[in-house]
Amino acid sequence: MSVRRIAAALVAAALLSSCGPHAPAPHAASRPTPIVAAPHAPAWSVRDVAALQAQLRSALGASALATGGLAVLDAQGRSLFVRRERTPLAPASTFKLVVGATALETLGPDYRFATTFETLAAPVDGTLRGDLYLVGSGDPTLTRDDLRAGAGALARSGVRTIQGDVVADASVFGGREVNPAWEPDDLQYGYAAGTSALALDGGTVEFHIVPTVVGGPARIIALPASTEVRVAGGIVTSYATMLQIQRDPLRNNFTFEGRVAAGAEQSFWRPLTGLPQYAADVAHVMLRQRGITVRGGVQTGIAPTAPFVLWRHRSAPLREIVPQMMLTSDNHYAEQLLRAVGATHGGGTVAGGAALERAVMMRGGVPQGGLRIVDASGLAPTDRIAPLTLAMLLVRTAVEPVGPVFVRSLPRVGIEGTVRWHHLTDALGRARAKSGHIENVNALAGYVETRRHGRVAFAFILNDRRADDGPVYAGIDRALDILARS
Repeated sequence: MSVRRIAAALVAAALLSSCGPHAPAPHAASRPTPIVAAPHAPAWSVRDVAALQAQLRSALGASALATGGLAVLDAQGRSLFVRRERTPLAPASTFKLVVGATALETLGPDYRFATTFETLAAPVDGTLRGDLYLVGSGDPTLTRDDLRAGAGALARSGVRTIQGDVVADASVFGGREVNPAWEPDDLQYGYAAGTSALALDGGTVEFHIVPTVVGGPARIIALPASTEVRVAGGIVTSYATMLQIQRDPLRNNFTFEGRVAAGAEQSFWRPLTGLPQYAADVAHVMLRQRGITVRGGVQTGIAPTAPFVLWRHRSAPLREIVPQMMLTSDNHYAEQLLRAVGATHGGGTVAGGAALERAVMMRGGVPQGGLRIVDASGLAPTDRIAPLTLAMLLVRTAVEPVGPVFVRSLPRVGIEGTVRWHHLTDALGRARAKSGHIENVNALAGYVETRRHGRVAFAFILNDRRADDGPVYAGIDRALDILARS
């Protein structure tokens, strides 16, 4: 489903109303790609479905599974087993399936993010007479090593002096860095890092802790070096590690207290605020480390419309980024992708990305009853999606041109990623899925390749204080094995 095919008249009108004068004109409505059965896969007979339902009722009847929302659909999107399938529920990280599918279909599997050093004019005799702009497009994978390579490229090209400032341009994204719907207790940890068109190392800073002798102070090294990060307090070298790292909510002031075990060095990652300013400051330090004199300071702004590009870094293609997001359940990747999707229609915000997600689902005939898109990662406890919506999205995406890439992006259940802890027999190597876990939420959604009927899609979402009980996992694993044998 490309952007052009998404633009059915109603959807295009909704998008254009929020995208400003530069949004593309609407195209004629297009019909969804037909869903075809797997080659040589016999159809599900009434007897087959009845037998399957009896087995699944037994497997999915224990503990919180009895109250959860469940949907199992065949390759044509027909219901094989459903229970509370239209009930909107908090999906946790299974919500990443929505942004993964949308990003692949709107940006394309071969899309690469670009990060550049740009100027108004070419340097003359090794001197850049104006500002140096660090321009981001939302690369979720950008690291300090990438930026260090950029500083090295400028040095090798002969740049010796920059008379102006280092200016961070993250203007392709809008909105707040940190989603206000996220739980305050999460905001001290790297998995709740902010979102910006210029974010280094997943929006975090590394604190490398070097213990000394027992009773002595441990060294705290912030990596990469930046004047934007300030450290207070201290850590004592001891026989065990027990420390706290607190950040001021409004600035990058970190306070350390506690102790660290003698011997091995350790690293801890914490989220930052003011991500573009931080990236520009890191670039400023790295340029000076490469022998380039920077006479100005650091600021944020907007690059010239017709720039001279001194260096360009391109990310891996999206076909590699989406699988990594699914494998590790990376929240930062998901949030960056949502805003990047929104930026294709002029609104690099959560709302802009959500509009495209809805458009993709509407184009595929995916029901959206009760859908509430608060973020992309599922970290917000107020996200809502019905199991039927998630399962039908899986069915639809599998038959689109990006389908093979999307299906392979999901980790193999019982083998890798966040789903490796499942214990499967018949379904081992035949099930791919995305898991989701926040407080009182346990969800799993993906595909099972059955033995006789081709691929089926499933979505199991539990919102219950018993969601992580042992019988829940046992029941889900048993259900996947039952599907694989069908």
